[in-house]
Amino acid sequence: MRFYRDRFAFVALVTFLLVGTNAPAERPGPRHEESVVQPFLITFDRHEVQVIALLANHPEYDAIEVMVTRRTGKPPLLRAIISQLDGTQIDFINDKEMARERAAVLTGRQTLYRPMQYEEGERNGLPTMRLRFTSHQGERIVLSFEAFSPPSPELGGFINPGEHSADASLPVMWANASAFANPSSQVTVDGVSYQLRPAPQPGALLFIYSTDFLIGVLREGELGLWLAWAPRRLAVGERWLYWDNLRNLHQYEIVGIDGGLLTLHKTTTSSFLPEEILTVQRVEGKFLLRSVRATGRLGKQEDIPPAPQGFTLRLSTEEGFSLSTDEHENLVTGTASREVRGITTTWTLLPVDPPWTQSRTVRASVSRYGPWHHIENTIGED
Repeated sequence: MRFYRDRFAFVALVTFLLVGTNAPAERPGPRHEESVVQPFLITFDRHEVQVIALLANHPEYDAIEVMVTRRTGKPPLLRAIISQLDGTQIDFINDKEMARERAAVLTGRQTLYRPMQYEEGERNGLPTMRLRFTSHQGERIVLSFEAFSPPSPELGGFINPGEHSADASLPVMWANASAFANPSSQVTVDGVSYQLRPAPQPGALLFIYSTDFLIGVLREGELGLWLAWAPRRLAVGERWLYWDNLRNLHQYEIVGIDGGLLTLHKTTTSSFLPEEILTVQRVEGKFLLRSVRATGRLGKQEDIPPAPQGFTLRLSTEEGFSLSTDEHENLVTGTASREVRGITTTWTLLPVDPPWTQSRTVRASVSRYGPWHHIENTIGED
């Protein structure tokens, strides 16, 4: 508990310093009556490597995969995923704090901390990989991959997740280059080797290695935000500050104003919620969300990466929406609506194209109780 008390004290000090730069002593506290809260729970990651094994004969598991993010001066951040035959997914992360926060916020899936052993290399100029970790059932899982051919853009591109996590996420995944596995690759569970599905490439297996793997996801979950400070006026440099229910600080800073359009730079002290660039439109004293661009960077950031870098949700004034990743525009499109009922505002996204997205309706609501805001996101059919 000492760690959380220390972090809370540190963030409280940051809040004091930030608020103190804007607030005259005689009138502390929030100023602007209308708050700005981004209602969608979004994650976006740039992984150097992603590997997924499609199993053919396991009684419970459909696929096992790992996503790898290299870190300067640290071992790589690893997220292993077990996809079960019923479509549910379980996350395993080798970072305790990130696993704790994801488990608390992303209520649509189980998340566990696990130490992992990861190795990568080359054989005959082709990539190899080995991952070892322990499952939620205490099983010893080993993924051993050797590429059949060099990773190529022709085998990459936009990825259909099938039924994986269909009732908990709307993912947008793009692999810049991929390769199938050669027959020496294998997956073992408690020492038992399980058969892998055949790939379209003769002699290869559906054990897929991808490089420069981008994944932006709208996720099911809940988050509470307490408004600690609001701007005295709408001007560049002013900001909204919130505490969340995990004692993280969320800052929405105004970085641009163009008539009724505001550009906000959102950063947090969360271990996994990424930096976001928001566009909101002020209509009759209310703020309407028009776009969210998640950059994938974590923590306090001063500079802003140029568009279109990131995972972007656009909400048009014609009741449509689109999802894009970097320069790959409109990978998912559909209709959008916004409804206000009492203290609750709800956005509903109905995906239309591609067809596999149609069962993944997104509902993102914000309920406001004075300074307290409750965010709730659900994914699934009507």
